[in-house]
Amino acid sequence: MTARRPALTAPVVLEVGRAAYGLVGLVAPHRVAAFALRRSPSRGATRVARLLGARHLAQGVALLLAGTPRAHALGAGVDALHAASMVPWAALTPRDRRYYVTSGALAAALALLELAAARQEA
Repeated sequence: MTARRPALTAPVVLEVGRAAYGLVGLVAPHRVAAFALRRSPSRGATRVARLLGARHLAQGVALLLAGTPRAHALGAGVDALHAASMVPWAALTPRDRRYYVTSGALAAALALLELAAARQEA
C-alpha cells in the first residue's frame, strides 16, 4: 500500500506561502521590515514584524491542518482585522509608515485569498 500525497491545491499553496513568510518574519524581522521600508527599521517596527511573523506562521499551520471552508473564512476575518489594525500604526508612526501600509495591504490581499480558498474548499 502506498501513502497518499495531499493534493497541491491553491489553498494549500496559500497557507504554505503564508507560513514561510511568517517564519521569515519570525527569524529575520529586521529584514522583513527593512525590505518594505527600503532602509533600516526602528526597533518598534522590527518588534511588530516579529509578532506578525509569528501570527502568519501560526495561522498558516493552523489552516493547513484544518483546511475547512469555515477555517479559511475565520482566517479571512483575522487578516481583515490585521489590515484594519495597521491604519492607526501607520498614522502614528510616520517614520515606519511604509512598513505598516505594506503589512496592511498584504493582510487585505490575504483576506481576499482566504475568502476564495473558503469557496474553493466548499
